[in-house]
Amino acid sequence: MVTLSFSATAQRHLIGETKKAISGLTMTVDSYEKAFTKFKPALTHEETCNHPGTWTLANQIKIEQFDKYMDNRRVGKKINIQSMGHTLIDAYDYGMKALSLDTIPVLDKKGAAVIDKKSKRPKVKTRFSKDVVNRLLEHHDNYRVVGSELYNIKDWDGAYRAWDDYCKMAARIDDPRWIKPDSIVAEVRYYQGIAAWQKTDTIDAVRLFSVARHMGYNRKEAYDYALVCLNDLGNEAEVVRLAWEAYLKFGISDPQYIRILINNFINREDFSGANDLIDEAMAVNAEDDELLNLKGLVVESQQGIFEAFPYYQRCIELNDSNASGLFNVGRYFYNKAQETRQNSHLYGKRLADQVNPIYREALPYLEKSFAINPHNEELINALRDIYYKLGEGEKLQSIESIK
Repeated sequence: MVTLSFSATAQRHLIGETKKAISGLTMTVDSYEKAFTKFKPALTHEETCNHPGTWTLANQIKIEQFDKYMDNRRVGKKINIQSMGHTLIDAYDYGMKALSLDTIPVLDKKGAAVIDKKSKRPKVKTRFSKDVVNRLLEHHDNYRVVGSELYNIKDWDGAYRAWDDYCKMAARIDDPRWIKPDSIVAEVRYYQGIAAWQKTDTIDAVRLFSVARHMGYNRKEAYDYALVCLNDLGNEAEVVRLAWEAYLKFGISDPQYIRILINNFINREDFSGANDLIDEAMAVNAEDDELLNLKGLVVESQQGIFEAFPYYQRCIELNDSNASGLFNVGRYFYNKAQETRQNSHLYGKRLADQVNPIYREALPYLEKSFAINPHNEELINALRDIYYKLGEGEKLQSIESIK
């Protein structure tokens, strides 16, 4: 008991000494840090950790330390951006802890709790909250700026937390001085989403991009980053849903949205719907190689590969590195050779002389497509068949070795 009493007294004395220490006019960033390090045990000691004044003092030290960082910057001194940023983040955490503890019940003369007539709840008053709130309010915009600075030095978690603190403060309704325009908060939530994405918290990034859009941040990048994240998560249904939302807002100014929708129609074998979207897009950009390739796929599904060939051919004329377009042109010649074999009355060498030149026409397109995308199983099978028929043993052995 003697030890405990002494320890509690020591902790209270420590708080008093800390208050006295930080009141000096010659405080520096380092002296604030030393004062806080000495004071820190009070945050966990059972006699002081549940007292709002303890956390209020922690908030005060960190706010004043941050201000000293800013003073040093203003006079041209070099500062540690990361340490400065996390000092302000810690100030928020300590301030919130102080506010959560700073509730003193209002009692009547008999010692009973006074009930508020409107809320029907016990009335409470605060002792430290006003000082904490005022300190945080004075530094509200600093959280937004600090978030950017931490992001610029690739401290993704620090940037995320600073921006989150800014938005949480802006959302408080207990004091109208907290409130910031939704447009600013929406933009900060977007940047917080970028930070979440950078630290590979993809699910949270999707949530934050959605929050930003619903709050009014409707710039294109809020859709684009969300689509990247949803694609990484393999959430095809949400990719399509968001692509529709973006398409309705931005039209075909960026063809990625309509391509997602067209591919979805094709995957669902709704070729009429796909064709309508393709024609709408091509009315604005008839020379888009990807659209031409998609148009070919739709035409092929409805009329056959020979009718689709002109679209595939035009696709690779515009972009000779379009792997899908190259495959489809090569596939056209391969199918043509196969059809020729089936319909021919020739045999042996005479048949080979008729069809092998067509196989050789297919090869450059298929081989180039394979070099770009070596994971197309249908393409590998076609090359294997052609090499066998043409007697290309070395090439056949090479492709047979692919697992």
